[in-house]
Amino acid sequence: MNNLNVLRLSHLCVRVTNLEAAEEFYVNVLGFSLTEKDGDHLYLKGIEEGQHHSLVLKKASSPGLCYVGFRVRNVEDVKLLDRVQKFNEKGVNEAYLTQSPNGIPLLFYEEMEYVGDVRLKFNLHKGSSPVRLAHVNFMVKNLEKEERFFKEQGFVETERFLNKDGKKTVTWLTKRGNSHEVALAESEKNVPGFHHETYYVHDLRDVVRVADLLSSLGYWDSIERGPGRHGASEGYYIYIRDLDKNRLEFFNSDYEVLDLDKWRPVVWTQEQYRFRSDFWGRPIPESWLNEWMPVEDLNGEMVRWEND
Repeated sequence: MNNLNVLRLSHLCVRVTNLEAAEEFYVNVLGFSLTEKDGDHLYLKGIEEGQHHSLVLKKASSPGLCYVGFRVRNVEDVKLLDRVQKFNEKGVNEAYLTQSPNGIPLLFYEEMEYVGDVRLKFNLHKGSSPVRLAHVNFMVKNLEKEERFFKEQGFVETERFLNKDGKKTVTWLTKRGNSHEVALAESEKNVPGFHHETYYVHDLRDVVRVADLLSSLGYWDSIERGPGRHGASEGYYIYIRDLDKNRLEFFNSDYEVLDLDKWRPVVWTQEQYRFRSDFWGRPIPESWLNEWMPVEDLNGEMVRWEND
């Protein structure tokens, strides 16, 4: 695939089965900023994001990922792809939907409506005050092909994880110089899949506040993993599940890569597994290791997993 002149990770659309319950959970509990509600869609964003949205919640019969959006320098480049179709999205001038080599639904656009942020409107901050979309995590069958595709778009590898045989099974990639904006993990089952999206928060207290908020409101089953600290990225984290079991992470304190051309990927071996994923050595829940969501195809239907 040609270089599409990707500028950055922009947004994603996630399926939920009850839009009213999702609004209560995401907006009133977690603190996402609601730009607007339009029919079967909620358009949300972080407190420092000026664009119309970074998270779309779409009412559907089952949970999962609709697509992940990237802003490009010139949308005309996207039209040259072999398998691409025009897509209408609220607030976006012109967008095109396609798939990655492993079948991940990707949306590319050039311009989105700018509505301004609420960064200094502290009276509007609530919940954990999500700041901005930080990264997305995909599950794929062929890691090499997927990694090549994103590197063709100018992404740079920051970290990689090796299995017991020394084979790379996870890669983290950045375009803007964060620890990562795209994470890819190889799996033989339930692929293509979407593991989670992550929102950056300003302070460790905001990570802990997610757990406090959910616990005080009786959402104990939504707390899946953490609070904790990753060895990879150095970031503090908490993973939660929404009311449909879609997973999202709140995260802060990762590093920045100032000179992408000089960066050498951090290599984590299987022997370092315990503190790579959780620097404090705490075990990872089986659900986090083995559960993720299916994705839509270009027709908006869920891709059926074909496991051996």
